[in-house]
Amino acid sequence: MAALSTVKAAEAPRLLILGGTGFLGRNLAEAALRRGCRLTLLHLHEDKSSLVQGATQILADRDKSLPSSLNGKDYDYVVDVSGQKPAWLEESTGRLQGCGRYLFVSTISVYDHSRGPISEDSPLAPTAGIKVDTIEPANYAARKILCEQTVQKAFGSRALIFRPCVIAGPYDATDRFTYWADRVRRPGPVLGPQSPDETVQWIDARDFSLFALEALAAAREGVFNVAGASTRFGAFLEMLKPALPITWVPGDFLEQQQVRPWQDLPLWVPGDGENAGFSRVDNTRAQEAGLRTRPAAETARDTLLWRDEDKAPLRAGLSAQREAEVLKAFKARNT
Repeated sequence: MAALSTVKAAEAPRLLILGGTGFLGRNLAEAALRRGCRLTLLHLHEDKSSLVQGATQILADRDKSLPSSLNGKDYDYVVDVSGQKPAWLEESTGRLQGCGRYLFVSTISVYDHSRGPISEDSPLAPTAGIKVDTIEPANYAARKILCEQTVQKAFGSRALIFRPCVIAGPYDATDRFTYWADRVRRPGPVLGPQSPDETVQWIDARDFSLFALEALAAAREGVFNVAGASTRFGAFLEMLKPALPITWVPGDFLEQQQVRPWQDLPLWVPGDGENAGFSRVDNTRAQEAGLRTRPAAETARDTLLWRDEDKAPLRAGLSAQREAEVLKAFKARNT
């Protein structure tokens, strides 16, 4: 099949996105429409149907049942960004068996991160004895692993599994990356977690989307870690704003102050113990297959342009007042 950027209308691939109105799905849908795909979205939210213009839309609750209208469909590609339960994948892969290729969006959380740096061949987290019929954080890895296996069993060499790290960019309601993009534009010293040598990793949703479309067009198969480069936290903040005043606060002091990794200081996961490999994910296979990533400053700029339209407080990270309190306490300890 011709590259997606050069197809004529009559040759335009038929793409079904299971999802498509949230964060990653919306970026993927917009990229697909720009590439000329004949796009169908299957999603739950009637109130979001207007967010993506130019696509056929099907409303369905995957916790109940997919519509019978999908039976026998032969889309060129299916991209599943909403699959959360193995039972959902059993149904969707069965109903859509006539489709060309099935890309399932999984997560790097499927890995056993205690073993250090991660590649696609690294050991996975355990699944034995874990119930996966409900959606909760404790069974997230097991659910995604079993979903992957369901797709691979059903589609074989036509299956494509993407395991992304933290995804950033416009429409990101988690505000994890956005916290830092917003923080560096405000005055005052920034509270940095632990040391500048801690690592952080992200992928722009638009880079993910372009890679997904190109991988489908190129008939890629197998598993890919879809991530940007593992980056030192100090270098990451420097990318967002050069010459930034940063106070690096040790992890033990942050713990005393009840400052939590990830929730209070987003993207930071201490790089030892059970999390030794979390931000050390090898993306070589994806890069060799065509993944390209944009600069962090570009992701930050575009995310803030979108986020500034929403006047609600950030959903992640320390408040300015709490950050100042912790920095004051740290300074007092050292004087």
